[in-house]
Amino acid sequence: MYDPANASLVVGLALLALDIAVIGLSPLMFFAIGALATSALLYLTGFRPSLLETAALAATLSLATALVGRKPLQRFQIAEVQEDTSSDLIGRELTTTHAVTKSGGVVYWSGVEWRARLAADSRADSLAPGARARVTAIENLELVLTPSAPER
Repeated sequence: MYDPANASLVVGLALLALDIAVIGLSPLMFFAIGALATSALLYLTGFRPSLLETAALAATLSLATALVGRKPLQRFQIAEVQEDTSSDLIGRELTTTHAVTKSGGVVYWSGVEWRARLAADSRADSLAPGARARVTAIENLELVLTPSAPER
């Protein structure tokens, strides 16, 4: 026998589990919360609407949840994430194999071609192939380089 409160509860829990386990905090969460709120409302009031009325109620509560929760979810998802600076490439000196400028370039190191660019505060505007450079940071899989001091 169809019970809209139980159906809403099952749908809400399934959507919430899917969102958390597979997707990880997406707008699907608003539908899950809407279905769970519908289930709670139906249990509390004893009201047992038709399938279509239950779906309309769940959609309305999902929309209300999305309107209220969208901004907090965006702030949570865009929270400041500190970049991992623990790479063993940082501080390593390498020889450029292609020209590298402040806007970009490519270096070949350890069998791999890496996107690279000169640091914004670098005195040099470009490095020619064969120049020595030190890796000072890695940003979005791009090596940030500074020219090495010439050997004396």
